[in-house]
Amino acid sequence: MYESRGNDYWLNLWFVMMAKGNSFLGKLIFGLNIAAGVGLLFSYLALYVSPEHFWMLAFMGLGFPFLYLLNVLFVFYWLVVRWRRALISGALLLLGMGQISTIYQFNKPTSRETILEYKTADSAVHVLSYNVRLFDLYNWTDNKRTRNKIMDVIRKEQADIICFQEFFYDDTKKFNTLDTLLHIQPARFKHVENTATVKEVNHWGIATLSRYPIVNRGIIPFKDSTDNISIFTDVRMYGDTVRVYNLHLESIRFRKKDYEALKTFTGNEDQTNLDGPQLIIERMRRAFIRRARQTDEIRKHIESCPHPIILCGDFNDTPNSYSYHQIAKNLSDAFHEAGSGIGTTYIGMVPFLRIDYILYSPEFFTPLFFRIIPKKLSDHYPISSALRFGKVK
Repeated sequence: MYESRGNDYWLNLWFVMMAKGNSFLGKLIFGLNIAAGVGLLFSYLALYVSPEHFWMLAFMGLGFPFLYLLNVLFVFYWLVVRWRRALISGALLLLGMGQISTIYQFNKPTSRETILEYKTADSAVHVLSYNVRLFDLYNWTDNKRTRNKIMDVIRKEQADIICFQEFFYDDTKKFNTLDTLLHIQPARFKHVENTATVKEVNHWGIATLSRYPIVNRGIIPFKDSTDNISIFTDVRMYGDTVRVYNLHLESIRFRKKDYEALKTFTGNEDQTNLDGPQLIIERMRRAFIRRARQTDEIRKHIESCPHPIILCGDFNDTPNSYSYHQIAKNLSDAFHEAGSGIGTTYIGMVPFLRIDYILYSPEFFTPLFFRIIPKKLSDHYPISSALRFGKVK
């Protein structure tokens, strides 16, 4: 009993000292709170400032979920200790509350039966977007078995429009993914663009498949990238023309040793340890800037588009980024409108990253469902949505 009272005394004394703000620890915590608040504010600015002009903001945007959560913790802390100080983080949290919906949705999950019903609903367009990571060409997992499982996912979806990123096929029977795809599902009109061809038979690039006839097609050229590409495909559906964009924006291009450096970095001053993180930051900086330039080209193209739009792709960037904010301007996000739970689409070291999207013209489409398909066959999950076509009143 005596020991318990002693603990209560020291605990109460600690709270009194914190409340008065006289302790070194209290001042340190408040300073950390200010730093976290400034970081959160910078993460909001990342939506509006191009990394070409201030690339460090892009890092803050990437850290938005963690900065937001940190400020939530500070609010709870100061409500107990010194409530007025909670107003700083509280105001910043209210300012960015709308961004939470781009990461987490509170909608009720759509049942399997309802999904099947929506896929075949009148005027519905079932869209699938999938970065297939070259169908495991380099045997990251189990090559042929993985490739066949990816094909099974696509076959089961039976989508009307499929947008592939990191697409690979060859003209021989060894890895003829394109011919296989055209036989196992109904989207048989194709638009394939290559970023590289080797020996005239091996092709790397991007592909859009459509159940609806293709009436026009083209590329959005990127001046400073050879591996990333974006295309547009005009399809004729329900008596109208719809433009389908398929985007693959600049990758960071981490190598195996970069991931090892991230795992083993301890913050030592040794130069050997610092080389890895410094190179990683440089790669990220370069990717942020290139994505900004690509985004500006895509934005110009979208603004000149005369048709309703369905836009899919791997942006390699989060919803709290300049790229997403610019490309999604005047478009709606299928996850935002019809998704549920955490929108994780990337399978990697950093948790909860949503970098794959299905966007659409809200004046012409109504989302019926959005689903992230939980299949770990690539480093991206496939995403699927049904959109009802027709002018929205």
